[in-house]
Amino acid sequence: MFAVVATVPLLVACGGTDAPPATGRGPGMLANLPSCDRVPLDTEPEVDARVTGLVLPDGARVTSVVEQGALTTVEATVRMTPLDVRAHYEGRADIELLRVEDEVFEAEVLTRAQQRRMYLRAGALCADGTTLTAVVGPDSEDAGLPEFQSG
Repeated sequence: MFAVVATVPLLVACGGTDAPPATGRGPGMLANLPSCDRVPLDTEPEVDARVTGLVLPDGARVTSVVEQGALTTVEATVRMTPLDVRAHYEGRADIELLRVEDEVFEAEVLTRAQQRRMYLRAGALCADGTTLTAVVGPDSEDAGLPEFQSG
């Protein structure tokens, strides 16, 4: 008679109550990214971004503003994780949050402010730093803003 032995890897989370949920998603996954000390967030010159409807987290450093017809694209970096960026927008009272999604390493937000819409994608750059790409346009369903990337 043959015996079959199967080995199943055991995953153990160490730490306090901040352990990621059982799905494996959570801020702990971002710790696998390089330290932000090794990935500078301030190498590009900062530019002025006076765009109606643009609402970025405090500390965001804008590096590019490009107008394309009715849409304006803004590139920035911020010392936050994508999950922190999502939480930031969920906690704001001065904007209307139309839609929000995250996949830990990336978050997407659609807001309405100052009679304009803003689509924002936040992507993890390092353990606690994020690149932001915001597209601001008319407050309309067919304004041409990017679509959410999730499937």
